[in-house]
Amino acid sequence: MDPIAPITGAIDQLEEWMGHSPHPAIVTVPVGAWTVSTVCDALALTTTNNRGLDDAARLSMGIGLVAATGAVVTGIRDYSYIPKDRPSHAIATRHGLGNAVAGSLFAASYWMRSVDHKAGKPACLTARLLGFAGFGLALYTAWLGGVLVEEHGEGVKPVMEQLDHEESREQDDARGRERLAPDSPLGAHQSWR
Repeated sequence: MDPIAPITGAIDQLEEWMGHSPHPAIVTVPVGAWTVSTVCDALALTTTNNRGLDDAARLSMGIGLVAATGAVVTGIRDYSYIPKDRPSHAIATRHGLGNAVAGSLFAASYWMRSVDHKAGKPACLTARLLGFAGFGLALYTAWLGGVLVEEHGEGVKPVMEQLDHEESREQDDARGRERLAPDSPLGAHQSWR
C-alpha cells in the first residue's frame, strides 16, 4: 500500500469538489497571516510599548507556518503534474524553492521570537528582519505562482486537459488562458499585454 495514498486521495476528492487544485485557496492563509505579522512588526518598530504587537506578529507567523504545510503538500502534488520539458517547470521549481527558503526564514524568525517571548523580552531585530525577508520572498513566489496560472495555465483544469491534448498532436505558441476556446468562460479573458 502506498503510504501517501490517503493524503493524495483526500486532495483528489477536494479537487473534484472544487473543480481545481486546492493549492491557490490554501496559500491565502499563510500569505494573509504573514502579512499580519509583517504589519505588526513594522508598527512595533515605530512604538515604544509593543508587547501586544510582538504577540500578534509571533502568533500570526505561527498560524502562517502551520497553514503553509497544506500549501506545501498541495503545491508538491501540483508540481508533480508539470512535465519537465515545459517552460513552466523551471518557474514552478523557482516558486517551490523560493517558498522553502521563505518558510525557513519565517521558521527561524518564529523560533527567535518564541525564545524572546519566554524570556519576557520583545522580539529582537534579527527576528524582525528575518520576517521581513521571508515576507518579501513570499511576495515574489506568490507572483511566480500567478505567472504559472495566468501565463502558463498550470493548475487550470480545462487548460491542462486541452494542453495535454495539444501536446499529443502538436506544439503551438498559445499560453495560459489563450489555450482555451474563445467561448469558454476562462477563454474570454483578455491579457493586459
